[in-house]
Amino acid sequence: MHQRSIFTLSSSSIVRSVSAEAELPAAWRRTMSFSIKHLDYLFITRPVLMPPVWSILLLGHLRAAGLEGHRISIGPVFFLISISIGAVYILNQIYDIESDRINGKLFFLAGGLIPLNNAWLEALLLAAAGVFGAFLWSFQLGILFASGFLFGYLYSAPPFSLKNRHVWGLLCNALGHGSLTFLIGWCVISNLSLRALFFSLPYFLAVAAVYLNTTLPDIQGDQKVNKITLGVKLGIPRAAGLSLFFVLLSLVLAWVFMDRVFVVAAALSFPFFVYAALTKKIKGIILSVKMAVLCLTIAAAIFYPWYFVVLIVGFLGTRIYYRSRFDMAYPTFI
Repeated sequence: MHQRSIFTLSSSSIVRSVSAEAELPAAWRRTMSFSIKHLDYLFITRPVLMPPVWSILLLGHLRAAGLEGHRISIGPVFFLISISIGAVYILNQIYDIESDRINGKLFFLAGGLIPLNNAWLEALLLAAAGVFGAFLWSFQLGILFASGFLFGYLYSAPPFSLKNRHVWGLLCNALGHGSLTFLIGWCVISNLSLRALFFSLPYFLAVAAVYLNTTLPDIQGDQKVNKITLGVKLGIPRAAGLSLFFVLLSLVLAWVFMDRVFVVAAALSFPFFVYAALTKKIKGIILSVKMAVLCLTIAAAIFYPWYFVVLIVGFLGTRIYYRSRFDMAYPTFI
């Protein structure tokens, strides 16, 4: 599904790095470190984009734990959702090769670093492992995981291609990365219920707001490939205003549902959405996305200190990989 990292990556740097590798002599390319090149299959799953999903998963788990009065380790489900969302991200890249090339966003497939058949195989294996593992945990969790992959497939794959349908694209993202992810965390401890569904609504709206703003920098490239996102349909002024409304509504609902952790995180990021809506500038819009993800991530990590370790190791590991593989400084916070 359409997501943007809290980190930034220069499109021109991507193009230069991929082009430089393509221009190397064949013998030189073959001598490139075996282990580094095969890490492409890890980083095509886009772990740098997983913190928003991880954070909502943990906060769903935290909410259920607070109400039920006990905790069950979320470690195995954390791993299962990571490989499952990785499968969805690969699927999205498979069907987004042309628009990604135009927007200069990704290059594992668009730059030919990983064969398309291999990407398909990896996506299917990861999805199958995630869903199967979830069913081993519980039937409810299995259904939620299967539904998540279904949303990912419908979002990317023709003839559905919900990514190209403005309202459906937003709903698919908000349901998959918002409500569904929250409910997966919830179901580790408690049973699925109408109450849990209501409690997921602020997260549904928050993801809708972030998703909407992530479509705005890509309007030009999406128009070229007839990808009609809500950003393309509404234009920057109205889309940024709608995103602000979603954040405000999520904040109100979280207050009503007494989700104090979410209220604090949303309140801290809210001024950045106001700024984005008022200025209508791409830099401000991207900043609102970064701050929303960052605030939610810190909120989750405060209650799950080991999550800080995952984030730090992930950040440093990604930096080392991109420096070793492409001589690039990525990810960055700038």
